[in-house]
Amino acid sequence: MKFYPLIETAAGSGKFQLSGAAVEAESTTAALALIAPTVGTGLRYGAWLYHEVRGLPDFSPVADAEKGKSYTVLAQVGGTDQPWVEDGQQLVSALCDASNLCLSMSQYMGFRLGLMPVDEKPVAAPATSGTEAAPASSETESPATPAS
Repeated sequence: MKFYPLIETAAGSGKFQLSGAAVEAESTTAALALIAPTVGTGLRYGAWLYHEVRGLPDFSPVADAEKGKSYTVLAQVGGTDQPWVEDGQQLVSALCDASNLCLSMSQYMGFRLGLMPVDEKPVAAPATSGTEAAPASSETESPATPAS
């Protein structure tokens, strides 16, 4: 399955946007493991299962490693220019991967849905080996900052 990263726009904002290239994974958990290393410190992340054609994929049972995983639903209501936000729902991978449930709900409701682990915490800063990291040069732009 093809998943796209959903990365929080700023620490604690609760707003997410599509970010980065798609990852291929067999389950939502596997996709999140591939997305995690690309997420900046202090941000939360999720995944959006992309489906290129109308209709739903053929049913396949949930993988054993995915069974019982719980996710918070992120919804992009109001159009593709809107941020994704938590909508208060939770889905569990039980009979199928929770991402497949998002696909069917998306078709019913008419907007895109993604998933984030229920207990998702912001990405922690990498551990240092006793030395402080050098501050970034003021001339360096972050990838999230548009050029002037």
